[in-house]
Amino acid sequence: MRLQVRYPVYLIAAVQLTSCVVDAKYFPRRALQGPGVQQLRPVVLANPAPALEKPLQTIETRKPPVEVEMFVMSKCPDARDCVRDLVLPVMAQLYDSGIITLRPTYIGTPDDSNAGMACKHGPDECLGDMLELCAYELHKDRPQMWLGFINCMGQNYQNIPQDAYVSNCASEYGLSFDQLERCAASEDENRGMELLRASARRAIDQGISTSCTVTVNGKTVCVRDNGQWKGCTGSKDDLVQEVQHAYDNE
Repeated sequence: MRLQVRYPVYLIAAVQLTSCVVDAKYFPRRALQGPGVQQLRPVVLANPAPALEKPLQTIETRKPPVEVEMFVMSKCPDARDCVRDLVLPVMAQLYDSGIITLRPTYIGTPDDSNAGMACKHGPDECLGDMLELCAYELHKDRPQMWLGFINCMGQNYQNIPQDAYVSNCASEYGLSFDQLERCAASEDENRGMELLRASARRAIDQGISTSCTVTVNGKTVCVRDNGQWKGCTGSKDDLVQEVQHAYDNE
């Protein structure tokens, strides 16, 4: 399999556990021309209104969007449930409103001795994480593509990183499998590994080791761990309300 044989040999296998926790309107302009159309003439007011001394100013300024972040592992069942049942429905409801952004962060342990990574569910998960991070980097402004791809990958995560499985998910959401492969399989100056190591450090810096953890503007609002929701109900409506509350109070 092309993709599998290319990932770095320094990926470190890890024991697979049930719980995914790491220890430690455009209007066209139309001309009024042609037969039957009267020529428009300027209207002159007898007593024109006085000019405003100051130009009108826009009172309302747009707030920055709420930052939602999901901390996950590509081969984790809790991440699958979290993306499918919570994050994806919330993004589908709120994204067009412009009040939300989403970022995926992957949990693992950077190995600074050889510039590698240790992933909880082994080297295949490291490669899956890199593929999903590459999808995000390539299509950041199109979450319907990269988030759809991540959701697709998670449905049968046991098949990650098989070429046929990855290619099918990429094709379904309009991504180029070849681009993902070049990024994740270290052909573009080790880009995939750089993305994963930076992502893992971000999770460590924020003290998050459980997949799946969802934060809103840096505050943990929901955790899916060992098949259970913690600190939340897992309801889409609850997370929508959390995001709306954060936006209204910025």
